[in-house]
Amino acid sequence: MQDKLKEVFSKGRYLPEKELTENIWRVIVLHDKRNLHLKFWTFSFIGLISLVGLVPAFKILSNNLVQSGFYEYLSLAFTSDGSILNYWRDFLLLLGESLPVMSITLLLSLIFIFFLSLKYAMKQTIKSQLVLSF
Repeated sequence: MQDKLKEVFSKGRYLPEKELTENIWRVIVLHDKRNLHLKFWTFSFIGLISLVGLVPAFKILSNNLVQSGFYEYLSLAFTSDGSILNYWRDFLLLLGESLPVMSITLLLSLIFIFFLSLKYAMKQTIKSQLVLSF
């Protein structure tokens, strides 16, 4: 019984086409290239949008700093004759309360998103150079 099975399996051995492995490899490489290009352009687009969003966010932050009186409180530290030193803790709390936290958070978030997308876009560029070199 085992001899017959060995005989059947040896006759029915699979012989792949000569170009099958090359075709499979080519499809895999094309798929990877397509994914790399898609990721690169996605991260580039996100980075560009966040970079463009920095301009209005910076304007909003500067307007909120003026409206909250932060500049006036800060200039008080440099124009007073030393009376601020007696109440420096209260002065720092006053400065902290006058900061527009939401505007600062928005600006820092956009900066973070820009640098993160720049990092990932650079990674995709390096990967695509490695893929193209093979």
